[in-house]
Amino acid sequence: MKPILACLIVLAASLPPSAFADDEAEVHIEGPVANPDKGVATFTVTSPYLGQPSTIEVLLPDTIEADHTYRTLYVLPVEGGIGGQFGDGLAEVRKADAHNRHGLIGVTMSFDSVPWYGAHATDETKRHAAFIKEVVVPLIESRYPATGNPEDRLLIGFSKSGWGAVSLLLRDPDFFGAACAWDAPLMMTEAELRWGSRHHFGTPEQAAPYVPATLVPQRAAALTDGPPRLTILGKDLFGRHVRQFHELLNTHHVPHHYNNDLTFKHHWESGWVPEALEIFLAEPDSP
Repeated sequence: MKPILACLIVLAASLPPSAFADDEAEVHIEGPVANPDKGVATFTVTSPYLGQPSTIEVLLPDTIEADHTYRTLYVLPVEGGIGGQFGDGLAEVRKADAHNRHGLIGVTMSFDSVPWYGAHATDETKRHAAFIKEVVVPLIESRYPATGNPEDRLLIGFSKSGWGAVSLLLRDPDFFGAACAWDAPLMMTEAELRWGSRHHFGTPEQAAPYVPATLVPQRAAALTDGPPRLTILGKDLFGRHVRQFHELLNTHHVPHHYNNDLTFKHHWESGWVPEALEIFLAEPDSP
């Protein structure tokens, strides 16, 4: 077993188990199991939030410093599984060496239905936002040297998962620190649910509280102080959405990083991830 994977296993075994809410005691965690080919540790998690077990993958920096804690980058999949038609986001983070260069714990997870990072109106096994907040984050922060600070919980996605990353941040800016979306349909509202979003939410009324374009004016005051917490990038399919969302943020005086010239194929593995991470993870005083 490679040293970094052994470290993954030892860290997970030596730290206390996650403290889940009493009413969600059905959460069951197996692992971690080392995956040497991908350089990650894998958990299998069963919970009431999803209809089937979820795979959670964890990527650590190659060297874990004693008494040091790390920011966590939650890489949100576009599809239900990890990898597939649109590629593997966490694998791209590893390929870019971002976990080492930026000192990050990388995390991704699978879902048993198309993820839009909200909740269904009636089906309690489609609660993806709650699964991340109530299961994934506690699992990572109780088993690995994550800081546990809200500002160090970072989200990245593209397409529907970019929409989801921005939605998660805007809905819960006191829990998540920052979000990066590339080539995402950020101006999509409950009036035009597409690409599996209607199946995910069940009704337009259920989707409405998750819509980024609606959340911006509601949450603008929480995002105006300090460094930018949103990174809005494009494009391939959704350049117009990216530009219009940038304009919406400007209208409400929300600081953010923006670059609509980041043009690549609509895929995790097309080359946009390293450039997006450099913009997203730049220190606040960087030029």
